[in-house]
Amino acid sequence: MKKTGLLLMVVAQLLWSCGLNTTDSEVVADKYDRKAMLVNWVDNNIMPSFQHYKSKLENLKRASDDFIATPDRTQLEEVRQKWLEAYKTYQYISMFSIGKADEIQFSKYSNTYPTATGQIAVKIDSGNFDLNGISFDVVQGFPALDYMLFGLGENENAILERYTTNTNANKYKGYLSALVNRLTLLFNTVYDDWQSGYKAIFIQRSDNTASGSVNRMINAYIHFYEKDIRTAKIGYPAGKFSTETYPDKVEAYYSKKYSKELLLESIIAAQNFFEGKHFNGNESGSSLKSYLDYLTIKGKSEESGILLSKLICNQFYKSLCIANLLLPDLSQQIITDNTKMTATFNVLQRNVAYMKSDMTSAMSIAIDYADTDGD
Repeated sequence: MKKTGLLLMVVAQLLWSCGLNTTDSEVVADKYDRKAMLVNWVDNNIMPSFQHYKSKLENLKRASDDFIATPDRTQLEEVRQKWLEAYKTYQYISMFSIGKADEIQFSKYSNTYPTATGQIAVKIDSGNFDLNGISFDVVQGFPALDYMLFGLGENENAILERYTTNTNANKYKGYLSALVNRLTLLFNTVYDDWQSGYKAIFIQRSDNTASGSVNRMINAYIHFYEKDIRTAKIGYPAGKFSTETYPDKVEAYYSKKYSKELLLESIIAAQNFFEGKHFNGNESGSSLKSYLDYLTIKGKSEESGILLSKLICNQFYKSLCIANLLLPDLSQQIITDNTKMTATFNVLQRNVAYMKSDMTSAMSIAIDYADTDGD
């Protein structure tokens, strides 16, 4: 995965590739090869990112098992690192909320925050580690692990006490294990479905219908960008939809240092998918960007002379630049200077309009999810 220190160099390359490869050729009808785009998505983005996430979960599982066996400072640091690596990779796959992932609500049970610490305490005290209930999204996933690894005490010694000398030490270890196993089970259910036949079905459904794969994927992608990135990571905790702020409702709240890093990774993931960039590679294939270029769709009003794809790419770059100015802990950013959070929201919002309205209109794709936040 990309290191935060290199993010701006990466996004500069992304802006270059988006801004200089467009043409203004006339297109009579939409005969774009959607199947080729689906193939590129599957072969060069979806499956490679799935495989990478799978390896990161396996690493997390080994580290958590080692920590449970020997709960010391070294093993705690190791499992924290593997949690972060898996969490960063998750940012690249959570947009694929289609097929089995949509059916089992994979993203809901993997990354609902804020986590319900009171309910977690009750489950640990009772020794009930069942995570299958409909309302149990708030006691599992990466946010629950964030709490279990960073939030059980004021320092590492206090956290380690929960797993060593505490009267409920075995229960704490049991719940930690249950969380990792649940993450793995959820993902394996999705991954196995793609491997056993959904991949072929996804590529085959290239028609422009509500159930077509392009239509479903674009809806999932825009939902990911609008609701998971713009709203959940920035807008909601910054108070864009209420009269108060919620600094305790940022992603990775208990770690106190990774919320911006996860935000940047998610924006890069959205940018890469739009451009059709191969996962962890420099090559690009058929994509939403090339689809818009094929249609020669341009902006509106004062932007009418600029290709829409270039406007979107430029906005991704601006989003990454302004997000990179935030503090590593977005909770602290809200407390010290929330105007930088709201400014980031406003920059992110511009691409919601470009993609959710202009892009889908050009591609004759209807948005199939409801808005509840007034945007």
